[in-house]
Amino acid sequence: MAGWGDDPELDELRRLIYEDGWVPVAIEESRTADTVVVEKEGEQRRVTSDHIAFHRFVEGLREDHGLGR
Repeated sequence: MAGWGDDPELDELRRLIYEDGWVPVAIEESRTADTVVVEKEGEQRRVTSDHIAFHRFVEGLREDHGLGR
């Protein structure tokens, strides 16, 4: 995982969820990166990052949206 600095992918994911109304529907974790699938009006987008801050955010999404492992 990458360090704690800025992560443009995390910024994009936060914007999609909190500003644009996309909803997390799936989380995919691997040893090299995490991916969040978000959905809005039948369209899906995938946001992937290997950043540790992204990983921490994904853990919160998992709990908040009931997205099991």
